[in-house]
Amino acid sequence: MSFFKKLFSPPRPTGTLYPFSVKCKRCGETIHAQVNVNNEPSLELDEKGKPYYTCRKVLIGNGHCYQQIEVLFKFDEGRRVLDRKISGGEFV
Repeated sequence: MSFFKKLFSPPRPTGTLYPFSVKCKRCGETIHAQVNVNNEPSLELDEKGKPYYTCRKVLIGNGHCYQQIEVLFKFDEGRRVLDRKISGGEFV
């Protein structure tokens, strides 16, 4: 069971970088990117005043398709991923 949990859970940050890959819905191109969890996320507060961090990235492949893929990550105070959303593609 732990094999499947590792396989289908989002990767954890390695040091200061959180690597991820997305696949374009239009052309199928796979794009690799990363978030620097120490510099890129912005501090926000939820409705109860608890702090969390968000990071938004817009990715465009280097092929002939110029579809924008927008990803939004939500991190806790320890820089672990709480939530991730995507439009224009899917996580790989």
